[in-house]
Amino acid sequence: MAIKLRKPIRIEPVDIDEKVAVGARLPFNRKKIFDLDYTTKDHAKSKLINVLLTSPGERVHHPNFGAGLKNRLFQQNTPIAGEELRAIVTPQVEQYVPEITLKNIALRDGGPQGHILYVTINYSLNNNDEEDSVALSFTNDNFNNEV
Repeated sequence: MAIKLRKPIRIEPVDIDEKVAVGARLPFNRKKIFDLDYTTKDHAKSKLINVLLTSPGERVHHPNFGAGLKNRLFQQNTPIAGEELRAIVTPQVEQYVPEITLKNIALRDGGPQGHILYVTINYSLNNNDEEDSVALSFTNDNFNNEV
């Protein structure tokens, strides 16, 4: 006897009530421990930034979590192209931020001696095709995220 499969269900965002938080904003800041995200768009962006800035082995009980961009971008004499960066980031995003689809990853050098690297990631939300981007700047000393 054959089993009839039903149509896939499209999950709508959970941010229908503006007074109910979707999740905690990541990474945590020093002023307040918990900032909350009230929209799916904001929460997906904070999850993406968390995946990008976390190094593998840094998160307890999740040794493979994180793209480890800072470690990979500043290895000596190993330039990283956009396609190599995409191969690093895409599996992490697919596993840990499934509510978005990556559109483009761009790298740009900056600074007088080239000690700054800018990474811009364009993505869209799967539930409504709304597009957004994350821009991160990495230096040898620290990182900044320009959202």
